[in-house]
Amino acid sequence: MSRLRLRPADIPSLEQTLVVCALIGAAQMTWGVVVPVLPLFADSYGIGVALLGVVLASFGVGRILGNLPAGILVGRLPARTVVRVSALGLAAVTASTALAHDAVWLIVLRTATGVLGGATVTACFAVLLRGAPADARGRVVSLATVVQLSAAALGSLLGGAVLQLLGAGLVFPVAAVPLLLVLLWDLARPASAYWARPVASAPEPVRDARDAAGAPGPARGRSAPGALVVGLIAVTFALFVARFAGEQGLIPVLAYGPGGLDPFGLGAALAAGTVASLIVLPLVGRWLDSGARAVPVLASAALAALGLIGVASTSEWWFAASVVAVSIGSSILGIVPGVVTAERFPPERVGVMVGVTRTAGDAGAALGPAVVFLVADVLDPGAGVLLLGALLLVAAVPFAVLLVRPRRLSPGRGSVGA
Repeated sequence: MSRLRLRPADIPSLEQTLVVCALIGAAQMTWGVVVPVLPLFADSYGIGVALLGVVLASFGVGRILGNLPAGILVGRLPARTVVRVSALGLAAVTASTALAHDAVWLIVLRTATGVLGGATVTACFAVLLRGAPADARGRVVSLATVVQLSAAALGSLLGGAVLQLLGAGLVFPVAAVPLLLVLLWDLARPASAYWARPVASAPEPVRDARDAAGAPGPARGRSAPGALVVGLIAVTFALFVARFAGEQGLIPVLAYGPGGLDPFGLGAALAAGTVASLIVLPLVGRWLDSGARAVPVLASAALAALGLIGVASTSEWWFAASVVAVSIGSSILGIVPGVVTAERFPPERVGVMVGVTRTAGDAGAALGPAVVFLVADVLDPGAGVLLLGALLLVAAVPFAVLLVRPRRLSPGRGSVGA
């Protein structure tokens, strides 16, 4: 049975790759920009802490609801149409949130923001993975991650500046502007190679001698076995738990206690981790494009796990170094599932898999903090970070084992920008 791939002539340029990456980053900015304003905005309309928690949770619920449908639709409808509809809807709902003057409407609009935001990012990642050249997938995914990290940092900075200068009401409309600008960029200079519909082609040649011998596992067919699907889900789930319960949860709690840091010190450590990740990720992308899979998974999971354990330290410098290690390790681990998804699944199934894994990740983001903070409360915060480190390793080790088995490599279509 033939599989699908893009025509060899449809090799994406660097600018086209940047357009899709910028759509992902700008979509993320729509919720990153409003983070500093939500508590103040809610308080101005008499929304208490308990309801504010529901408001924040509603966004995560929306993302869970939006991921998988978007992944399915991007494989059945023109991808550009799916992205445009979801992105324009996201911009409209984000801007109109400024008009929500009670808890009910704020919850409804934040849920809708989550649905449309999840759909936009999932659809963009799906087209990015299925359209990236086989010999440049690592660099493409690392570039998308760099853009995401940069957008998150810029979003918080922009939100704080608008809040300070223009007031809370204008933060929401401003948050939609970057996404609209990127949509105009794609309108003027479309990312045609990524938006192109896949076409049927002959089955790819077997490139691994063990494939020819009939080796079991992923090499026997383009459709990945259930074990690999479970592995992708487990790693993504564990990674999001570590990020939301660890980096955004226990690390700030521990920083102001045994870590001995003040807010400025914690901010500096987090910023250093982001900068270090931005420097390392392009190099890791090239490493992945050279064929490495299992070693990056194990090394990054071990680095993040050791960093999480290290934040239980009472030394300020060791705590700060551990925060940087967690940031680098989680960033590296985060790009491997995308590369593996693109090489192990046919293009028409990539969207579904991106939807599935992102749904698993968002579930981890929702459930992880509650469980980990319960452990930290019943036992102590040190037990919480130990649990996070163990979860990463338990998910990463079996996944790495799956990746050292023989596999069929996708035929190269040239490098980005060729």
